Amino acid sequence: MDNKIEKILKEEFLVKGSKKIDEQNLHEYLNSLKKEELIRFIAIYPMVSSDNKALKELLQLNKKPKKDIVQYIEERLDKILKSYFKIIKTEEIKQLKIILKNNGVEFPLYELNISIHVIDLLKRFSLAKVDYNLKKDSIKFFIPSEYVAIFNRFFKNKKIMDENRRNSEIYDYFVTIINTYGVVPLKKFYELFEKQMFKIEKDELENVIMGFSFNEEFYCYRCDDDELFCNIDFYEMESALDFYNEQKGDYKEYSKKEYEMISDFSYVDGLKSYQKLVDYLCRNYIDISKDIDYIKDFLVIDYISSAQLSKEIADKNFRINAVKILDVDNRELEYLLKLVRNVFCDYPKWIKGGRV
Repeated sequence: MDNKIEKILKEEFLVKGSKKIDEQNLHEYLNSLKKEELIRFIAIYPMVSSDNKALKELLQLNKKPKKDIVQYIEERLDKILKSYFKIIKTEEIKQLKIILKNNGVEFPLYELNISIHVIDLLKRFSLAKVDYNLKKDSIKFFIPSEYVAIFNRFFKNKKIMDENRRNSEIYDYFVTIINTYGVVPLKKFYELFEKQMFKIEKDELENVIMGFSFNEEFYCYRCDDDELFCNIDFYEMESALDFYNEQKGDYKEYSKKEYEMISDFSYVDGLKSYQKLVDYLCRNYIDISKDIDYIKDFLVIDYISSAQLSKEIADKNFRINAVKILDVDNRELEYLLKLVRNVFCDYPKWIKGGRV
């Protein structure tokens, strides 16, 4: 990852909200949180469990003093923490286990191999206090021993972990679909899911997906008596609906493997236009073959992602990135841009319902 970009991400998601950590028991830990942090921590349970009674209790808690909220959590800690297994993916559970093993110990961030997304999720929902030192690039987590004991018990519970794996499998497939089409209604997703995955009730499928909405990786808007699921780039309902209407619901279907390749951009590796770009770079730039993955991320994938919504923005970003990374003159820049445009020309497009 580019050092400047990496630093910006760390400052945004790690430095902000970083707290000096002191050893605390559960009661002390909860009382050290703000009232709104406690409410956010509780809110996951009624949202993912569809428990109307718990939802009413949550609304009432908003009006109560902090001590009552702390008591509410202490009495229902098992239920609340269990609900997080519906919004944390299996791969993220593996990272959580690493964090629990290193609870209270300062480590270089790179040694733990923990994603910034997982750290941000733990901070956002007050599952942990995080002390990050940007200068040393070291991190320290504090999770109350009561949380640790409950999480470790859940890890050994086959029913809980099987449900987590099943839900993660559903969500991972869902992500490949919205990354292929940009926007897709629940009805179409349900149809694709039952073709390629397994039988499931439509309401259950929607509940699983919406549980992961707390991960903030997609948007959902109401459209024509259906839910319209959208890639994270559609942060405005109006632009999502306009895009969907232009698509006209006409989707090209792929195999499950192809959806995965389109979603993670490994699809480009099989394109002649991409190989032509790689061959040109390797012939004309010394040692570029060593950095081809970096080039792919910041020139090719960045271009494809931007061009799905705006070729003008994609062109502008490419020019900035190419000059920065390759130090090219204008003539060379325009030739490289032509090669990358050709790659996008061969790539499935959102506006064409996944067609090339």
